[in-house]
Amino acid sequence: MSGLQHEASSGLMTDEWRQYGISEDVSHHVYQGKPAYSSRFHEVQKFHEPGLAPVRDASGAYHITPDGLATYESRYVRTFGFYEGRAAVQSAEGWFHILSNGESLYSDRYAWCGNYQESRCTVRLSDGGYFHIAADGTPAYRQRYRYVGDFKDSHAVVQREDGKHTHIDASGNLLHGRWCHDLDVFHKRFARACDSDGWHHVDMTGEPLYEDRFKNVEPFYNGQARIEGFDGSLTVINESGQTLLELRGPSQSQLEQLSSDMVGLWRTQAIHAAVELGVFEVLPASAEEVELRTPLHKSLGDRLMRALMELELVMRDEKGVYHPTNRGSFLLRNHPLSLTDAARH
Repeated sequence: MSGLQHEASSGLMTDEWRQYGISEDVSHHVYQGKPAYSSRFHEVQKFHEPGLAPVRDASGAYHITPDGLATYESRYVRTFGFYEGRAAVQSAEGWFHILSNGESLYSDRYAWCGNYQESRCTVRLSDGGYFHIAADGTPAYRQRYRYVGDFKDSHAVVQREDGKHTHIDASGNLLHGRWCHDLDVFHKRFARACDSDGWHHVDMTGEPLYEDRFKNVEPFYNGQARIEGFDGSLTVINESGQTLLELRGPSQSQLEQLSSDMVGLWRTQAIHAAVELGVFEVLPASAEEVELRTPLHKSLGDRLMRALMELELVMRDEKGVYHPTNRGSFLLRNHPLSLTDAARH
């Protein structure tokens, strides 16, 4: 009987780190309101399997055991928690992962590393390219992306150079081949997605669940999700997009929405007219000079220049002469980053 009690007690002792908290000054861990060990550090983080915690002191960053002792001799710039038996560390040579015994998982060094999730981990190359590495540290696929997220339920979100997003599987294969402005990981078979019209939910094939679009949507929770409309309203919808409950009414009336749309149209038309007439090419000039040097109808120069000034595209000096602002200079045809083509459409 005593032997069985001893084994149970030993098992409990080895698991005490799971109940460790962090002191208010983050210098050590606490257990049942008391220091878990005598050592003090500049900073400590939470313990993770297999019972190791990242810490930092005058010697550098490393990992400790539940009794406050260093796990290995190496020191790093930064250390992070263990996930799936691997921890991300930053050294002077770059970022990589180590095993619980302190040994490097692989020889490569990266500009940044994430944490392992589902035997895959996000890493970034020095040229800014992102991809995932496998459990042994080798690339999980050949493709490189502008950004990649963590894997969840066997899939991850990736972003290509043009800013569009899609889902991939653990081997890097496209799940559905549909690309959108923004995208979230799947949660119970559905994912948040955003296209040119707004946020919505999609299924595993990338197909929208409903036609409506919203300013924002939350993941489904037991078949329902809270969404925010473009009018500021908050409602709860089901997986078919049907409204189940109104949580908050619109913050804008239909009159206010129409007024906002009209202001947006006026701004677009003012910029379009200025670019088409070549107004920015004749600056600096007064409103009268703009009328003379462009096809602008007489008496409209002052009105157009005031509109451009309200849009912070031009500024007027004490002599009544208009000059392009830094923002307005992007509408010059010879600017290396000119937006004149976009303004015409």
